[in-house]
Amino acid sequence: MLRRPIVTLWIVASLCASPLLVGCGDDGTGPPPPPPPPPPSLVEQGWEAFENGDFFVAANKFQQAITDDPANAEARDGFGWSSLKLGNLQDAQTSFDEALVNGFAGADPHVGRAIVLRDISPPDFTAAIDAAGAALAIDSVYQFAHDTELDWRDVRLVLAQSHFALSAYDQANAQVGLLGGNMQNPASTTFVADLLAEIERLGVLFGG
Repeated sequence: MLRRPIVTLWIVASLCASPLLVGCGDDGTGPPPPPPPPPPSLVEQGWEAFENGDFFVAANKFQQAITDDPANAEARDGFGWSSLKLGNLQDAQTSFDEALVNGFAGADPHVGRAIVLRDISPPDFTAAIDAAGAALAIDSVYQFAHDTELDWRDVRLVLAQSHFALSAYDQANAQVGLLGGNMQNPASTTFVADLLAEIERLGVLFGG
């Protein structure tokens, strides 16, 4: 019977002792892999669909989350925004209201309410002004996390439009200035028409 050289045995023992190598006396599997991350929640799925422009899918995901937990304020906020994008303004208003009732702390539902109250038929410009003011009181440089095109300028545009609709022309003119627009001269005989034209220009500029 042949004997292994002592040097060879020493090399094999050294290799097996190395933490970098496997297969020397174990099953070669190494440590177990980490568990997979949990699947995204219904709310996360809803926002993903929303950001992809799939508002119907988003609304369904948020509605499922609300069914599972009626007090889920973020799901109600998401359902409000999805409904707004789909043109379901009454559903959007109700959902934004419920988001606030259930403790949503950010500006999002206030912004959504301001837009809905401006656009719903009949509009409620006084309530739109209150909602926009509440949003800016929470976050004066508001930026909607799920739509980069929606920010504080859209909120101030609601204020300008709503004040104008209520014939509060000085307040509307002030909002035009805060938006970086061209404030109009109140002493001009064409002040109201010029102010309306500037608000409309800003609406086209900001998409509101």
